Amino acid sequence: MKFSLSEKASLVGPFDYAILKTLYSFKDKREFVQLPILKEKLDIKNNEELKITLTKLNNLKLIYKSPTELAYKLTFAGLDILAIKMLYLNKSLNKLAEVIGEGKESIVYYGYDFSENQIAVKFHRVGTKRYKRSRINRDVGKKSWISITVENAKREYNALECVFNEGGYVPRPLGNAYNAVAMEYIKGSELNRVKNENLNLKEIFDEILQTLRIAYTICKVTHGDLSPYNILIDEKYKPYIIDWPQATYSEERLKSDIINIIKFFNKFKIDTNFQQVFNYVRGVL
Repeated sequence: MKFSLSEKASLVGPFDYAILKTLYSFKDKREFVQLPILKEKLDIKNNEELKITLTKLNNLKLIYKSPTELAYKLTFAGLDILAIKMLYLNKSLNKLAEVIGEGKESIVYYGYDFSENQIAVKFHRVGTKRYKRSRINRDVGKKSWISITVENAKREYNALECVFNEGGYVPRPLGNAYNAVAMEYIKGSELNRVKNENLNLKEIFDEILQTLRIAYTICKVTHGDLSPYNILIDEKYKPYIIDWPQATYSEERLKSDIINIIKFFNKFKIDTNFQQVFNYVRGVL
């Protein structure tokens, strides 16, 4: 039987949760954790109880058993469960609902807070190819895919928190736990898909630049992957810049972000002098 992520979360009890947390604690130390090590770490006397629970978690695909020995590792679904439980404890998430969308390195769900407001919950998942590139391009040492994923989620949350608090057009961040970021749900469409004759593109362009300026000059971050695909236009025609896991402080990446946005707005004959825009966003003007 196939369970949804929210159903899996409801099936995870305190002992299950303890096992998932224990496997997480070994994320950068070893790929698989052998049964005797788990038993010692959890201070378990009953081998059978532990084996039964591990079988349950493996069947739910929250952990993965080594094909050659009694050893286990956490899966991304297991990491999602840890995040859900922590967001609940932190009062950021009450209920998880269905999937909104899925990208190469994240899955976004609808959720509800404790006041029954609809929110969005984004679960980061760094894929194998991205991880290998990270090891080549950056000194990640012995960091696992899980560690890099968790760092990306934290980076995105920190960027959203600063930019939002300084008045930028981004979703309001609500919480961060493990690989998850809970945030305000923006009901809208991607910029490149919006078709409305009443749309004030010049105003939207200016508000995007204001947000980039706040991010760069105050929060010391650059989006790093900006395009019309990660700018949402809400029902009041306000832009919201989403997807900040690659946020860094980089002038080169800022140039790339600005070029991408200028290319889009050029099609609508918006005045987009690159050097003027670049100077404005950097706070030179």
